[in-house]
Amino acid sequence: MTQIVVLPRTILDRVKAEVRAASWFAALGEPMTDGDRADAGAYATALGLAECSTDLAHDWPEAERLLKAPDWSPVWWDREEALRRALLARAESKYPKHALWTALTELTTEAGELVHGKAATAAGRMGDAARASIHVAAGAASQAVYQLAVARLASEEGSPFESKFRLFAAGRWPLGIVGSRVILF
Repeated sequence: MTQIVVLPRTILDRVKAEVRAASWFAALGEPMTDGDRADAGAYATALGLAECSTDLAHDWPEAERLLKAPDWSPVWWDREEALRRALLARAESKYPKHALWTALTELTTEAGELVHGKAATAAGRMGDAARASIHVAAGAASQAVYQLAVARLASEEGSPFESKFRLFAAGRWPLGIVGSRVILF
């Protein structure tokens, strides 16, 4: 028998606080730090892609080219999506479905408004960004917030969504895996 409990506001409030405190897109174009490399490595390893190295996009046009690269790997995306679905099913078994979806929608909407402004600011600061890329960056950041919340609500320890969110919170945009490289911007 599945026991349904009330949605834990403390988990969601903590995620909201982390979203507000994050340095969204502030490190775009900056040299990688040891923390960036460690989080990118933890992310790839958690997805079963430990053989990946970490590389950097230096500006918006390069990031845009890498997002369209012919050797862009769908493997990481497929693994993320499979994990997200499994964690969401676990969270749905723990909490009332309507309350869960309402809370996730509110969180993602609030985060989306914040990160879109931060992406636009970063693009304006650096220049040469296509308008669509600002929306793509904000969407990726909002997705990272959603994934983090789902993982925490599912009580998942060591999720790749933790390290992915840390990369965003540190001002990076993890673009994905191209060839055998985790690409950060």
